[in-house]
This record gives sequence, structure tokens and C-alpha cells, in this order.
Amino acid sequence: MTGTVLKLLITAAVVLFFCCTLQAQMIKNITNDNQAPQAEEKVFRSIGPVEALRMLQSRNDVLFLDVRTAKERSYGAIPGSELVSIYPLLKGDIPLPKDKAILLVCAVGGRSYMAGQVLSGKGYREVYNLSGGVKGWHKAGLPLTYDEAAVKK
Repeated sequence: MTGTVLKLLITAAVVLFFCCTLQAQMIKNITNDNQAPQAEEKVFRSIGPVEALRMLQSRNDVLFLDVRTAKERSYGAIPGSELVSIYPLLKGDIPLPKDKAILLVCAVGGRSYMAGQVLSGKGYREVYNLSGGVKGWHKAGLPLTYDEAAVKK
């Protein structure tokens, strides 16, 4: 009986340890959700529309780039995003600050993800891809702006 009780106590202690470790990690993730990474950290990841909106509202160091074509953008753009041509961006012909976060968007997330991989590989420390792109943003009920003059062309 003493051996069984001892095994139960050890098992309970191990489970408690792992639960506390998991809870501490979850709290760390929640508190660091919208904070810039430390200088030595490098980030490249996809984020959803709601997280992207929170980031744009809570930080002033985010460069928000739309890598779609001008024609695609004319059918709806996310407020605050700036149109850039993807090919010069990938070649490094568009100078970007390496000390700012870069949030990339395209129609559904594929081109912006690829661009994010390239920028991250070139040493940009904080790069995000808007998962689902403009389509996902709109599907989440978030606002778009429209250039009616461009749509008529």
C-alpha cells in the first residue's frame, strides 16, 4: 500500500508540475501578444485578421504592405495598407526599415506569405503574414475601402 501511495504522489506531483508550466506559458503568451519582440528575436508568422487589427491599433511601428496588383486593390483594400509591387519588394529594390514590424497582405495569403519568408530571410526581424488575406479580413467583418474610380477602369 505504501508503494502505491508513493507512486500516486509522484504522479500527482509530475502532473501538477506540467500543468503549472503550461499555465505559465499561456500567461506569457497572452501578455506578450501585442508586444514587439526583443531586439535579438526574429519573428515570421501568419496572424489572423482580428490579431492583425489589434496589432495595428495598439502599435505605431507597423509597416502594412499590400502586395496585390493595383487592379486587385481597386476592388477593396484594408484601411492603412500601402500598395507595393511584389517583384521589386522581393528583389530588395524597395527600401524598408529593418527596425519596424512588417505586416504583409495579398488576396488570400499566399503571395504575402512567400514575400514574408523572403523578407525574414533577408534579416527583417519582425514579419507577419495576414492569414486569409483581404478575403479573410472581409469575411471577419472588418472594413475595406474602395476606390470607385479605379473599379470603373
